[in-house]
Formats: sequence, C-alpha cells, structure tokens
Amino acid sequence: RVNAFATMGGFVYVTTGLIRTADNEAQLASVIGHEIGHIAGRHAVEQMRETAIAQGVATAAGLDRNVAVAIGVELALRRPNSRQDELEADQLGLSNLIRAGYAPSGTVGFMQKLLNQSSVPAFLSTHPATADRITALNRMIDPATANVGDGLDNAAYRSRISRLLQRAALRVLQT
Repeated sequence: RVNAFATMGGFVYVTTGLIRTADNEAQLASVIGHEIGHIAGRHAVEQMRETAIAQGVATAAGLDRNVAVAIGVELALRRPNSRQDELEADQLGLSNLIRAGYAPSGTVGFMQKLLNQSSVPAFLSTHPATADRITALNRMIDPATANVGDGLDNAAYRSRISRLLQRAALRVLQT
C-alpha cells in the first residue's frame, strides 16, 4: 500500500509500499516534505476542530450520528478543506524539498506515479485531482532548475532501501 501521513506532534509516517514505489530519494523526500507541509499548515488541528463541531451539531439535532457524520458532514465540511490543505501542503512541500537540496522534479515524478494509480472519483476524494496538482506544481518549478539538486540517482536509492525493505519483510513474516 502506498501511503504517508502526518500526525499531531509532528510525526511523519510512510509505508514500505511508498518507499518501494518511489524511484529515487528526491521522490521520497517530496512526500516527506509534503507531509511536513501538513504539519506546518496545522491541517490536522483544523480537521479535529471541524470534526468536533460537526459531531456536536449532529448530536444536538438528534440525527443518527453515524449517518450524519460519515456522509453529510464529511462531504460538506472536510472534503473541500482537505483539498485546499493538500494544495497548500504541495506548495509547502515543494519549498521544503528545495530548501533541503533535493531536485524539485522529484515532486512531479512521484505525482505522476500517483496519477497512474488513482481510481477514486475526484468528487469523493479528499485530495484534488492528481493531474491538477501536477499542473500546479509544474507552474511553481523553474524548468531550468527542475533537475538541479540531490536525490535523482535511482540505482543508489534502490541500493540504500533494499536492506530496509528486506528487514520490513522479515518483520511481517515473524508476526
């Protein structure tokens, strides 16, 4: 499974599926930079606040809490904000990536991989359409410096992560 997320307290988690899917370190760093963008944007705090308000409204109105929260409130409140949060995290993530010395093309390269894997209709997704995100990121990246920076050596990346992935596979087998 390809996934990454940021939690309260500034922790960033990436799955081994994501590490395996990335072609190079710049792509992996772009995802981590994006998740740090969520932390800097305080997106989790805002989502928690909105959820608490929505649950309180549903309870006060006497509506079936599961239905109201899971369907109406989720679509009405969180989806648009989540999409806006994703676009902000993309922008902050790209800045983080460049400041860390990685090639900005890593961001678009990983997004293109996601574009090929997407199967959720845009109106149900918490993320904006991947093609739209790629377009926005390409507007922010100077083509002259897109491949300037670290992390584009695919072979070196594969070599570095191979032992990590082997250890992760062993842990799964042992449990």
